[in-house]
Amino acid sequence: MEAIEGYISTRQTLFEQEGIQPESKKVFVDGLGKTIHYLELGDGEPLLLLHGGGSHAGEWINILRPLSARFHLLVVDRPGCGLSDYMDYRGLDFRSEAVDFVGAFMHAVGLEKAALLGQSMGGYFSICFAMQYPERVNKLLLMGAPAGMNHRIPLLLRLLGTRGLNTLLINTVGRPSIPNVMKLHKELFVADVAHLSESYLRHSYYSQLLPGAMKSFTTLLENVLTLRGWKDIYYLGDQLGGLAVPVRFIWGDQDAFELPATGRQKAAAIQNCEFVVVEGAGHCPWLDQPAKCVDSVFTMSPV
Repeated sequence: MEAIEGYISTRQTLFEQEGIQPESKKVFVDGLGKTIHYLELGDGEPLLLLHGGGSHAGEWINILRPLSARFHLLVVDRPGCGLSDYMDYRGLDFRSEAVDFVGAFMHAVGLEKAALLGQSMGGYFSICFAMQYPERVNKLLLMGAPAGMNHRIPLLLRLLGTRGLNTLLINTVGRPSIPNVMKLHKELFVADVAHLSESYLRHSYYSQLLPGAMKSFTTLLENVLTLRGWKDIYYLGDQLGGLAVPVRFIWGDQDAFELPATGRQKAAAIQNCEFVVVEGAGHCPWLDQPAKCVDSVFTMSPV
């Protein structure tokens, strides 16, 4: 089965298992020269979902049905991910590109203002945009440790961010496979891989096979990381006080990127902030505890 066909087929299986059928759409993002894919469903307040690092819109599928009961969801494949166009991140001003992308996507789909739900690298995009354009953000929801809040990064990602070595790893021990997808989730993303269905693992596997997906991811890591960790130039941990929108962190107690204790200390600089710890959850807490994460979205204090 071809990669794109396999990705769409396994995504449809997950849609059917969850009882949803989002619209699959593409839009040209002016200025970045990229065709961006996104899923759309639900009614209510616009909520833009921005996934993590080398992931894709399908990562969110297990919570889309309950969220769509209250929100108009736009679930984007960030540049270079999922069914969006390939993106070479080397040499770019990453923070500026992150802000420009969110703004350009919102403009392309006709959103003047929206709530943002970001995870990991999607959290970085969301925080940077909300800092620069607070008038366009109703509220900011951050699931899992946002990228940029901690210099410490797991070794595997630092190795994948090393040019040359990353190509060797992907072509040898890190070659896309379902066992490697499971291993990656066990080490970095979830507290218990038993929470992941075979259908989800197959869909994640096909996401890695999509044209340009792994290359986009490794060039992104080359931009933001060194072998020592997150680059100082993109660090946000001491800038969170600049957030002037309501913020809620939804943080797994077993997050492999940063534990809640230090995350909460940094978040204390934000004037209007709530911090929820989800027990029995990892870096992608909704994959472990979907009901608790959805409830944490719904119960955020009114704006």
